[in-house]
Amino acid sequence: MDEKIMKEIERSVQYLEGMTLDDATAKFASICEENEIEQDDELAIGLWRSFVKQGMRQRKSGNSQNNSLTKKCFGAFIALEAPRDMMAWNRNKAKEEYLRDSDKALEDGVVAVATENALGKWTISRYFRGDYQEKVVNDLPEGAEEVNGSMVIPLDNTERYMNGGENKNYGKPLPAQQMRRTGIFYGSVEGGDFSVYNFSYKNQGGVDFTPNTFEWVHFIGIPSEDGNNIYGMTDVTINSLVFNEKLDPENSDYRNMSHFNFQDLLVESFSNNVCELVDIDRKHIQMQTLPSKDRFVVTDGTVCNMNMTPTKNGNRIINITDLNAEFDYDNDSNMTTCWIPEHLDIDFGIGSSIIVIGRTSQRIVDGEADPVTINVSSVLVTEKRGSPVETVQPVEENYDWF
Repeated sequence: MDEKIMKEIERSVQYLEGMTLDDATAKFASICEENEIEQDDELAIGLWRSFVKQGMRQRKSGNSQNNSLTKKCFGAFIALEAPRDMMAWNRNKAKEEYLRDSDKALEDGVVAVATENALGKWTISRYFRGDYQEKVVNDLPEGAEEVNGSMVIPLDNTERYMNGGENKNYGKPLPAQQMRRTGIFYGSVEGGDFSVYNFSYKNQGGVDFTPNTFEWVHFIGIPSEDGNNIYGMTDVTINSLVFNEKLDPENSDYRNMSHFNFQDLLVESFSNNVCELVDIDRKHIQMQTLPSKDRFVVTDGTVCNMNMTPTKNGNRIINITDLNAEFDYDNDSNMTTCWIPEHLDIDFGIGSSIIVIGRTSQRIVDGEADPVTINVSSVLVTEKRGSPVETVQPVEENYDWF
């Protein structure tokens, strides 16, 4: 176990009534296992601290029956992004370095290289802290792939984290894939006050977790000790998901939220992110200096075009415009392209008024900037008209017999 983590457990065990150091160490390991994280993951320390603080509060109140990290959450997702492979950037970077200079990438511990021998086994070569190492294995790790005719294994080459902690995965193969879904949740934990939380859910549970945004839901999650985040837990969170409107009004969990106005919430809680559609380019530039979690916009417009045929990334395309702004027929800056991921429901048509929340992006082609587009993470319909335009694929007639 990492020395820093061991010291953390030793320091905190005095606050855990009836728990020895061995008990605390075992509990820490079980917390990591339950949440499918490595013991040296930065989240592990946060979960442990939350467990200890929770035990202290329960001891103080005389209630020590439930020391679970999971809590009941009620609220609505203001934004829910498409799941992203968190390993893709690291893996691509490793392959790019290998293509640029294969020998240096190997010596720097960025990649390992595998060679198949006459017996069908693999000899893996790598550098670890400057020392050359070889190992013969029967099978390659999932992350191995062919690059320019060679079998290359991208490695985790971060020896220490920014906080100085040792990375136990240093020198090991990067996972072939590590999916994570993030979002913004507005709600309460265990019946407490309503607040805004950053939401994060890893692995397959996060991929399958697709509640509608702006719809009241109940689920079980892990709140962080600082009160800023809620984490999804393995399959517990997705299996606990319940839609409030499907509950019997006599059910003790049911909440009557018919009076709630999401538009007011967006204006009051996300005023720094709100911008008019005509100012989207300027807002995009301003947000580049903000932390990643804050780089999103809240804007509105009228749907003027729709293409429901998914792109190769699974997105549908909606163009929105500001009908109150002066229209310039000489350029296409009057319409903003919105990329809609497949997990968001589209039940409106052209002419509808909508509010979109998402991250802006802008391509630079040959030194020229394309118009800013929005990678949408939620849509709130304020005036619904019609239905989605269904795209009919043309059918080619076969006249080969002529």
